[in-house]
Amino acid sequence: MKKILSFGLIIGCIALLGGCYSSKTKSGTSSTSSEKVKQEIAISLPTQLSTLDTTQTTDKNTFTIAQHLFEGLYRFDDNSKPIPGLAQSVDVSEDGKTYTFRLRDNLKWSNGTALTANDFVFAWKRLVDPKTQGPNAYLLDSVVNSYDVRTEAKPVSDLGISAPDEQTFVVKLAQAQPSFLSVVSIAWLAPQNEAYVKEQGEDYGKTSANLIYSGPFALKDWDQTGDEWTLVKNKEYYDAKEVKLTTIHGSTVKEENTGINLYQSGELDLTRISGQYVQQYRDEKGFISHNDVANYFLDFNKKTGTALANVHLRKAIALAIDKTSLANDVLNDGSKALNGLIPANLYANPDTKEDFRKYSGSYNTYDLTAAKKEWQEAQADLGDSVKVELLVSDDDNGKKISEYIQSQLQENLSGLTIKITPQPKNNLNQARRDKNYELSLSGWIAGSSDLDSYFNLYKTGSAYNYGAYDNSDYTSLVEKARTTDANDPDKQFADYKEAETILLKEDAAQVPLYQSASNYLINPKIKGIAYHLYGDYFNLRGAYVE
Repeated sequence: MKKILSFGLIIGCIALLGGCYSSKTKSGTSSTSSEKVKQEIAISLPTQLSTLDTTQTTDKNTFTIAQHLFEGLYRFDDNSKPIPGLAQSVDVSEDGKTYTFRLRDNLKWSNGTALTANDFVFAWKRLVDPKTQGPNAYLLDSVVNSYDVRTEAKPVSDLGISAPDEQTFVVKLAQAQPSFLSVVSIAWLAPQNEAYVKEQGEDYGKTSANLIYSGPFALKDWDQTGDEWTLVKNKEYYDAKEVKLTTIHGSTVKEENTGINLYQSGELDLTRISGQYVQQYRDEKGFISHNDVANYFLDFNKKTGTALANVHLRKAIALAIDKTSLANDVLNDGSKALNGLIPANLYANPDTKEDFRKYSGSYNTYDLTAAKKEWQEAQADLGDSVKVELLVSDDDNGKKISEYIQSQLQENLSGLTIKITPQPKNNLNQARRDKNYELSLSGWIAGSSDLDSYFNLYKTGSAYNYGAYDNSDYTSLVEKARTTDANDPDKQFADYKEAETILLKEDAAQVPLYQSASNYLINPKIKGIAYHLYGDYFNLRGAYVE
């Protein structure tokens, strides 16, 4: 899930900065015991929703909403452990290669249509079929023949999945994958109804009127260009009795100060804060902070013939940025400097319990002497003056981070000019997909506990390899870790460490910057919110207004 950049919170009717708590929820309903509390809240996201065709969705802002709309075989509990979702059970073969899911009885789509195992067969085939392939197709590479299908070496009919009957869905893996149930807990592998998708044609997933839903909520009043939308309780959801909220009003709020003002005025129940606002509001009762399993980084377009194809320039940039100062002084929101592709707490060796980040060590830490040496070598090839365009999101964090990076690079590498180009996040993501950038500020937030989801970003042929990185040794090591050594944690960790060394130390293909924290102001009257490590920033399935 790619998946990018920071996020929002839940807020109610608190008067901050010395004010008193309001006795009303956002809807104006009294919260006294003599009246029933209206289960209706308002939330904000920092960007517009992109496509809600789950085979095509990539950013975590959109996935946060998708997780409320499209439940799959499994879902995450409040502790981010995969538990049965639309499947009531699963049988796993002794060798870990065959998963037989049994769906719940009488499942229905939001429009009342029966939901069957064939809906999973259709969606998964649609994800990997070269004619309709989505950027997350690699997630099924462990499924028998999936890689060959998506690379057009075999027909989609050879994909190792089947539906022996309407309630049974069988998946055959080429090799065991310990994280498989975590992967199927994300909306990217949710079902899709074949008849409905084909009826909608090219409009499928573009508006709320062109979608049906399998999750706890349904969507209303949304299209891809709109800044407002509404989630309503899905009455056809198998566990609807456990869903307390009836209505969630959503809006796009890019400026954090605007979100805070709306929160204080009682118009929002969820908004994100960072930087100075974290310091200002961290002692408030409604303040909540969670560490993300995320890597925010600089990515180079290494197109042949361009300045950034020069490895010495990339290394100079990687070594010339003080990441600790960025995290502690500029962001100042709980983020931590990151010196590796893999963030901390993504995955630990199941035998030794050692986290991969600690195991693999640090790469390209701030070293001004080494940076200037690399810069001199770059100048010998490129000339004394080099200008690079930095593509960033047009929000508060994009502005702060890009201005800091510009200052660091121009001050530390004399002759290097950084031009900042801000764009809306959806536009930025499209520019990256189109490879229409030189240097970009981006991020990848874990969709599951699978290490491969990060290493896949730079594999040759990966849909997410926007910067045209091509190293056969790196790709071979990542593939070896994913397949041959998948069931030997020590060998797998060694493969991935060697790959990370090639990617960062030898080729400087990416500059990891920081591991983010998500900070929220949350109405204390709203209970039951889940903050998953993967898939979404927050989840309101079990939330309610007290």
